[in-house]
Amino acid sequence: MNFATPLIFRASAAQRAVAITLALGCLLVAGHGMSLMFKNLSAIWYQLKLAQSQVVESTAFIWFSLIVGCFAMLFAGVFLLLAILAVILIEGTQVIVDELEISVECPLLPGSIARIFGAGRLPWKKVTKIERRKMYFVLHGESDPNKPESKETVKFLLVDDLERLMFIIMERSTNLKIGI
Repeated sequence: MNFATPLIFRASAAQRAVAITLALGCLLVAGHGMSLMFKNLSAIWYQLKLAQSQVVESTAFIWFSLIVGCFAMLFAGVFLLLAILAVILIEGTQVIVDELEISVECPLLPGSIARIFGAGRLPWKKVTKIERRKMYFVLHGESDPNKPESKETVKFLLVDDLERLMFIIMERSTNLKIGI
């Protein structure tokens, strides 16, 4: 396949809208849960001090509810951060295909963090394997002869025209080994 200008693949509008809707849902649930926890925190603390003032009352259940509430707030924050990261990855990732290489870019993230999540460039002659992991599509490249422990990989989550991208990758990669 010959093409003069690079082809750019990114997530479709529907995929981006679903990711944004899920992130907003996580934001609403986390915000509502944290407001309930902060609203009830003073009442729980008052019950704890009241139970501690009387020798007969056990405070184990009150401490348990306080600890569970704090863990729930922590998990809500972590899930909210993960949802925002997913939106950034889906919204900002672009797969650029040209005559010489395939490159994955995520300009919404700093360079070193983007490389952790799969950004990079891979020449067509180095592509050796296509792999589907849990959430990512991963392209493996052969390593440099000087550094055998460093393998090049690029990853991407979603693209609109995935079949076309995969056919282009299979057509352009001369060293691709497809194993069943």
